[in-house]
Amino acid sequence: MILDNKIYKYRSYNEAKLIVSGQSLMFSNPSAFNDPFDCNIDLLEFNFEDCSQEVIDELEKVKRNLRKTWGTEINETIENIPQAKWEEIYRNSQIKKIEKSSICCFSRIHNSITMWSYYADYHKGICLVFDPFLKDPFTNLSSEQYSEGTIDYNHNKRINYLKSKEEGIKKLFLTKSSDWKHEEEYRYIVFKNDGLFEFKRNFLKGVIFGLRVKEETIHQFINICDSKGYDGLFFGKFTKNKLQLQLKPLNR
Repeated sequence: MILDNKIYKYRSYNEAKLIVSGQSLMFSNPSAFNDPFDCNIDLLEFNFEDCSQEVIDELEKVKRNLRKTWGTEINETIENIPQAKWEEIYRNSQIKKIEKSSICCFSRIHNSITMWSYYADYHKGICLVFDPFLKDPFTNLSSEQYSEGTIDYNHNKRINYLKSKEEGIKKLFLTKSSDWKHEEEYRYIVFKNDGLFEFKRNFLKGVIFGLRVKEETIHQFINICDSKGYDGLFFGKFTKNKLQLQLKPLNR
């Protein structure tokens, strides 16, 4: 089925229209998220007692650069810098990384009654279907410039950033409280300021209309997709089936 192993973006009609028309998705800084604990620096520890060789090498490089700048007379000062100060320096560097990073959020499910209400204008909106397996889906971003992954809802388990930077970054950007587990979130992360990022047309795979979307509105949106050159899209609409949502493909 076209919807297997896809990711989904719940939006109002007008927001979805802007995404499809502009062929772009908004990336937002975590400070704008509705969860004040999202991307919380306190998820990370900075413990030199159990750090990687990479961190040791970096620290030695910093010390060498200080000696080059100030001469050997600074040796005693460098050696007397407490471990807690070095840990603070690393911690502050990650705060700066959060401040200049931005995230685009998706869900791994398309049939959440709650999310249709929260994010798709009380079922009057649209759920856009995207392909997470497409290589480099954003036109101006190479694979080295972004990261992606599924959210881990084990929010209380901290990790030592100085032991594994890769795992630390993953923990920082891909961890949330279990209170949000129902959203089954998937994220793309760029280490750039927030804003719109253009995506390739084949990143979009389908359009699902909420159960309160009118027939006329459906035709308007399909015409927009056609005019923008999206090929082979799946179109569907949710209806009520007793106490559940039922997805019906639309014939064109």
